[in-house]
Amino acid sequence: MDDDLLLVMIVAGIFILVLANMFSVQPVAQTDILNVSVGESGTGADFYLSVAEGKVDGYSSINKFGHNPLADSGDDVWGGGGEYNFYPISAEAMEIVSTSATDTVGGIGARTVLVYGLNESWDEVSEIVNMNGLTPVTLNHTYKRMYRGVVLTVGNNVTNIGDITVDSQVDGDTAIFIGANDGQTQHAIYTVPRGYNAYFIKGYVGLADDDKNGELAEFQWQARPNNGVTGAWAVKGEMGLNNLGSSHWQYEYGVPAGAIPEKTDIRIKVILATSHMGVVGGFDIVLVET
Repeated sequence: MDDDLLLVMIVAGIFILVLANMFSVQPVAQTDILNVSVGESGTGADFYLSVAEGKVDGYSSINKFGHNPLADSGDDVWGGGGEYNFYPISAEAMEIVSTSATDTVGGIGARTVLVYGLNESWDEVSEIVNMNGLTPVTLNHTYKRMYRGVVLTVGNNVTNIGDITVDSQVDGDTAIFIGANDGQTQHAIYTVPRGYNAYFIKGYVGLADDDKNGELAEFQWQARPNNGVTGAWAVKGEMGLNNLGSSHWQYEYGVPAGAIPEKTDIRIKVILATSHMGVVGGFDIVLVET
């Protein structure tokens, strides 16, 4: 073979390899998959599953769901009914109590309860509390926000018998409500902890009213930033339902809504109800370390 022809072939081969490398498909980093449309099968769904399993550094997920059995205009979607008011400026001492004497260590109802919240620095804290029936038990931590309680161990009744509340020792406001036989809070309420941004993924609301007399309800999901002071609530989404037609609605973002900054309160609010009625709601968010 002619030496000049051999040289040309070698150069051409090198050029082809360079082009192939330049235009080859590179694997997508997991942290980039947050931009994939949620709800599709495939890469996006796989990413959120990995987040839920704790396999993606710096990412975590929160699912919140709530039920207000007898809501009116201005109420929040949470198990305690009425408007949720536990938003203190400073962390407060808290106590837990039941409406049943059987929710106690050694009793047939709830024996221990795991509670979650944020401390004075807006950092996440949790603790396990031994129940003492009708007698309030003081929690070890003080709390600026509380967002979940779960019955952890039980007696023969297999869940809590009475309503369990965690109340402020300062003004009596209820931060946690676990309805009888529920075993867990139902609060569509959450606050983003310090050091994280939140991204709103999906939410839903519905009417849990069975008389079908044409009652109407309007909902908003609202957010309030708290950068050192108490901020203003602002609507981030709104929807209306009636129990003769569409009595539930789900909303989903093609691109996650956010970033919602640290220390932001999030809630689902009933802004209008034409009658007392049961309502439900919930949302999914992803937390990303900043």
